Amino acid sequence: MVRRPPHHAAERERFVEDLLAIMTVEEKAGQLVALPVPGPDNTAEIEAVRAELRRGRLGTLVGRADPGRLASCQKLAIEGSRLGIPMLFADTPGRGTGVVMPAPLALAATWSPATVTRVARTIAAEARAAGNTWLLAPEVGLNTGSDDRVLADCWGESEVLARFLAAATIRGYQADDSDDAGVLACLRTDGASWTDRRTPELLTEKLRLVAGILRETPPGSVALGRLVESGNDAEPIDRSAPPIAGPGSFDGIDLAEWSAIARAAGHTAPADLLSAMPVDAIVEAVTEGRIPLRQLDDAVRKVLGAKYDLDLFRTQANGATKAGYWSPELARETALDSARHAIVLLRNAPVLLPLDIASGEILLVGHAAADRSLPNGEARGEAASLVDGLEALGLAHRCVPGLALREKGESWDLRDADNMAIGMASEAARRAGTVIVALGPCSELGAAQRTLLESLHAINPNIVLVTLGSRPLDPIIRGTRMPCVLHAGQLGSMSGHAIAEVLTGEFAPRGRLPLALVDEGRPGLPLGHGMGYCEFALGETGVELSYDRIILSTVLKNRGPREGTTTVQLYLRRPDKRGSSPAELVDFQRISLMAGETRRLMFEVSGDHLGRFERNGRFVVQPGPYDLALGLSEQQARPTSVAVLPTLADTMTRAMAAGPLPALFDRLRDTG
Repeated sequence: MVRRPPHHAAERERFVEDLLAIMTVEEKAGQLVALPVPGPDNTAEIEAVRAELRRGRLGTLVGRADPGRLASCQKLAIEGSRLGIPMLFADTPGRGTGVVMPAPLALAATWSPATVTRVARTIAAEARAAGNTWLLAPEVGLNTGSDDRVLADCWGESEVLARFLAAATIRGYQADDSDDAGVLACLRTDGASWTDRRTPELLTEKLRLVAGILRETPPGSVALGRLVESGNDAEPIDRSAPPIAGPGSFDGIDLAEWSAIARAAGHTAPADLLSAMPVDAIVEAVTEGRIPLRQLDDAVRKVLGAKYDLDLFRTQANGATKAGYWSPELARETALDSARHAIVLLRNAPVLLPLDIASGEILLVGHAAADRSLPNGEARGEAASLVDGLEALGLAHRCVPGLALREKGESWDLRDADNMAIGMASEAARRAGTVIVALGPCSELGAAQRTLLESLHAINPNIVLVTLGSRPLDPIIRGTRMPCVLHAGQLGSMSGHAIAEVLTGEFAPRGRLPLALVDEGRPGLPLGHGMGYCEFALGETGVELSYDRIILSTVLKNRGPREGTTTVQLYLRRPDKRGSSPAELVDFQRISLMAGETRRLMFEVSGDHLGRFERNGRFVVQPGPYDLALGLSEQQARPTSVAVLPTLADTMTRAMAAGPLPALFDRLRDTG
């Protein structure tokens, strides 16, 4: 959002309180009203919206429209109403309109907050240029399911990774660390990725995720949806999240407050999504004392504060708003860079990548290699295909379909037409130096795909498998792993160019798996796995204890012949789960080193890392032995046992309770 000088808070409070003092109850209730943008030809709806604006009974329009129409509505709100309070224009941003960015799961594979912030800033600049000032995102969910569309919209399996990247997204949307004109972000945890999962740790995961984000980078608004927790599928707890309240708690827009006010007025509202508010019913409820005026004032105070932060009260009489700079060229540059960082090299033995002169003639196999819609998934528009990327680099190649063309969603059972296509591909592979097989979305190989890979592998062992669906694949063919597997799922508009650069070594792969793979019912490649074109090594782990934290140190060395980037990861097992469950990611550092360079790294482990939210909403650090492990993936991390004595655990717990949000989830005790 706008940069805030030291005196901003005092000016903001004075301005908001002065305005609140002269507002009627009807005008206050109107600030909580959000209506959809009427269609350009719907005269009746347009006039109804204009009438509500004149009466000061509408605070937000939701949806996309021509910027000129939004500016017209803003002008009417400022010039045509009694108090001239500007509006918010809200929308769900998606992955960009003119240029499509990588999907959330692909961005999670970057393990790079800086990259995610750049993507979010670009999306926000495009939204602001279109007139939007409130983005109903990021929607953060954890999932490891098999549905490719649902998986693409999730952030992997790690609450800590999702927390880091969601905070980075919020910083980008709100331009917290730049002079750009930002937008109001809305942290959402109301998606199906939460409600579809019934695990004992679900409530804890959501509480830790939200608390961590609010401590690190508070968004302008939150929509926490429903709190779902079940230790027993027969007795699930499914209740709306109460507003975050208490001294020192969240001071942004909490849509749960809006829903609570609507319900108190007798209106049935969603858990905490934007919906039409019953203005007249709210006025009546306040008059009768069913809704305390203080409750309504508090919700409206946050809306006015958000509009002040966005600089909307300085809007000119013509309705223009401060817009961020957006251009297709800058968007494509951001999309390409983020797509490069999201590519994960799963295997490369024997070393087939990067491609060079010795790789010989390149044969591309698979319709997915030329598909320009696949990299965008559900997003509209075309993207650069793998074929486009190779052609842009001037790499000579031949293409064969490999399998018969199928409609979207068709099964991969073996057909007669497939046998003919496989025969043609096998004959072409016999004469090729390197075979690149491109596969689209699938949770596991179908019979046709498996037969194709088996046939090609029997003829030419120099096979690079490139998976373009959301879910990474690490298949076994004829009893052995594919020698070289590159995952590049839903990378957006610049997908093909990014993949081609990684294949040829112009950009070394840096991505890491945001979820562990399951291999025929057994654990496969772990969370955090990913290879590059350099070999990195970690030294021994040193441990020091201070009065309120544990300090781990190690030395990282780049043993490769070129500059490289890797991600050092910190995992732990808690006292009650040692030896019985996978280790839990608690922190990571992404490091770039020149060839032969070494660097000492330090990780500070505090109560924030070791503590957990209990079912009653309390945050507690449990004393006992913790296994802490540093490594380049969960599988490679070497554990070190550290005893957390009761005095240290108590100190850590009290340190967290004295933090900036001490009453963050006090209200959740009755929910859990």
